[in-house]
Amino acid sequence: MPLHNSDASHPDLDDQLLKKLVPIRELQREDRLHMSNKAQLVQLRRGDELSASDEHRWLLYLYDGQLDLIEVDQQPNFVDSQDARARHPLFSVSTHRAHLLAKTDCKLIRFDRQLFTTLLEHELISGEELQTIEVGEIEGNIFNAIMHAFNMGQLKLPSLPEIALKVKAAASNPNVHLDEVARIISADATMAARLIQVANSPVSRGIEPVRTIREAVVRLGISTSRNLVISLSVLQLFKSRSSLLNSRMLELYHHSVDVAAISFVLAKSTGKLDPDYALLAGLVHDIGIIPVITYIEDTGLDLQNKDELNDIIARLRSVVGSMVVKHWQLPADLLNVVEHAENWQRDDMENLDVTDVVVVAQIYDMLQHHEFKKLPAIDDVPAFKKLFPDGLLPNFAQQVLEEAHEEIFEIMSLLKL
Repeated sequence: MPLHNSDASHPDLDDQLLKKLVPIRELQREDRLHMSNKAQLVQLRRGDELSASDEHRWLLYLYDGQLDLIEVDQQPNFVDSQDARARHPLFSVSTHRAHLLAKTDCKLIRFDRQLFTTLLEHELISGEELQTIEVGEIEGNIFNAIMHAFNMGQLKLPSLPEIALKVKAAASNPNVHLDEVARIISADATMAARLIQVANSPVSRGIEPVRTIREAVVRLGISTSRNLVISLSVLQLFKSRSSLLNSRMLELYHHSVDVAAISFVLAKSTGKLDPDYALLAGLVHDIGIIPVITYIEDTGLDLQNKDELNDIIARLRSVVGSMVVKHWQLPADLLNVVEHAENWQRDDMENLDVTDVVVVAQIYDMLQHHEFKKLPAIDDVPAFKKLFPDGLLPNFAQQVLEEAHEEIFEIMSLLKL
């Protein structure tokens, strides 16, 4: 028998649990806690049932116990509260004819689905953007489908390769020894070879040649090694089976490498920002395009031409990019990078940051490719003024890049697969 709200009580939920629930884990901590404060705890006795049609307004999770999920014309799907399946909503928003049957006494948690959507949209899209961006029918349908898949934990976000996840986890431990980082990297022969190649490149300015991965980590340092492993892993994600989509993915790949190399040199010239971190920021600034292209490919959407594809990408890249950065649990300032990499007038930070570097790097990449129609007046760009605060003319920045031409070329050569 269905239980009504009068049967529900308020649960006392730990944020560690909230960080495991799909898709609630994608919210910022304060919004997760807000969701928790509005949640309900529902108790079922063995043999009790709940139908999806009665629970359509909730994100419903199994907190304790065992149950069967039953859909029309399908075998029951057994769920235990200790299983990974229990970290996903029991009912999808499009499921109305399913129901669940408690196999034991159970505790379930209800979260308000509309509240989640409101909080997520507030985080991912500013109110100004929602008012000013006009979304066409095709783009709107794709956006709604992507958001629905994301809300249900079904959106195919790219995953970092295992080597990147292990190095990232190890490097987050302040007490980790470089031998441990070197051991992890050594397990991936391709990554180890690439890192040794970087350590021996002119970019690293070493005197004696590096022969082992341990020597490479010693020369580069743990933080730089981590950033480079993530960066090199990101590059493996730029691929598609479709000829049209693969062409766009290849363009994205080369653009990301170019912006990353320029970002590295610009950050290095300031003496204030980590060049390797700026390189990573340059590589991920358009990362949101990958799930959009993958979705289009998997759904078989019929696109007429490249312009139609680019229009869809332009409208969705920053929102989906934010999802990817959160999914990978990358530093929060990389959210600013994916959201504002093409916001030429961004001026919300007093001090120079990595987003400023990527903005200027994009402008100079556009200059190099003669994309003059999209270019802003560079001396009116706040990021440029912060990067070169002494009132220097735009051609000075061009001079900086020309003098670093060999270094930029070297970085591009190291990154390109």
